[in-house]
Amino acid sequence: MRHFYLPILFVLLVSVSAQTGQPYITPELQQLILAGGKNYSDVLLKQAADQALCSRYRNRLPPEVLGGFIEEQRKTIKYPANGRLMGDWKKGEAIYNTLARGNCFSCHVGSPLNIGGNVGPSLEKYGQRGTSEAVQKYTYEVIYNTWAYFPCTVMYRFGHNGLLKPEEIADVVAYLLDPASDFNTKPALKR
Repeated sequence: MRHFYLPILFVLLVSVSAQTGQPYITPELQQLILAGGKNYSDVLLKQAADQALCSRYRNRLPPEVLGGFIEEQRKTIKYPANGRLMGDWKKGEAIYNTLARGNCFSCHVGSPLNIGGNVGPSLEKYGQRGTSEAVQKYTYEVIYNTWAYFPCTVMYRFGHNGLLKPEEIADVVAYLLDPASDFNTKPALKR
């Protein structure tokens, strides 16, 4: 029964520490977390530095932290070896629409193959932005490490966390932007 209260206590202490500016894991909280077992404590105590900042500030980084945070996130972005930010849209379609790969449709409306979710913004007609180098780079970088633009958001950091290779991200960029892709030529499925 005691372990049931640990997540609630953790949330309350993170909230208080974010408001007071104190470290969010006090020695007392650390002991309680350790009492939850190895798997539980590993998840909460071994956060990467960037994730720990998001936790400490409850996903609302203060201005004095924000600039440096974004700069560090941008440094992590790696590009495809061939330098092309738009790959094969047909491969991108498979990644975007597969649960075990990109799973993009679960959060975003826009796919002509799957009904989209409402967690992220609609990507319907995303290709209307064009295929300029700036649009390709922005789209690629947001998919690679969304925290470089939207710190602490819930979107997967596909490249940063090794979920997709740079070439696979370029394929998803092509699916979103290529005027010939089904994403841009067929209507999005909606509820």
